Amino acid sequence: MLEKLILKFHRFRFKRLYGNIKYSRSHIYGSFSIIKPQNFIFEDNLSINDFVYINATNEIHVGENVSLSAGAKLLSIKLNYSNESESYEHIGSKIYIGNNVQIGAGAIILPGISIVDNVIIGAGCIVTKNIEDAGVYIGIPANKIK
Repeated sequence: MLEKLILKFHRFRFKRLYGNIKYSRSHIYGSFSIIKPQNFIFEDNLSINDFVYINATNEIHVGENVSLSAGAKLLSIKLNYSNESESYEHIGSKIYIGNNVQIGAGAIILPGISIVDNVIIGAGCIVTKNIEDAGVYIGIPANKIK
């Protein structure tokens, strides 16, 4: 009973953020966090599962038929540790995810990444560079296996 009520709350929250049309073409299966939701742009048939974290400080664009599995993270910002000063600054860049993409449970997509259509990112995978070929990717960093 309580779980259903919590799920309804998260669906209502998503509907308030993006409106009826976007909500009706999306599937929310649990709690999620979106930083700067106005920078999170998505197409039809987006699926968001439990504990997905989306930091859209810089724009994130997600294509059609994309599934974000439990605990997946899309990070459009990171800490710049390469400068010589003692204080670090946050830097970031856009993320683009194509159509028909599955982001596995606990996978992390780092800033500036582009993923083409028809890709599966395995559970726990960390995507550190662009994915330019359709296929299945696993590991840290992500490597194509199929």
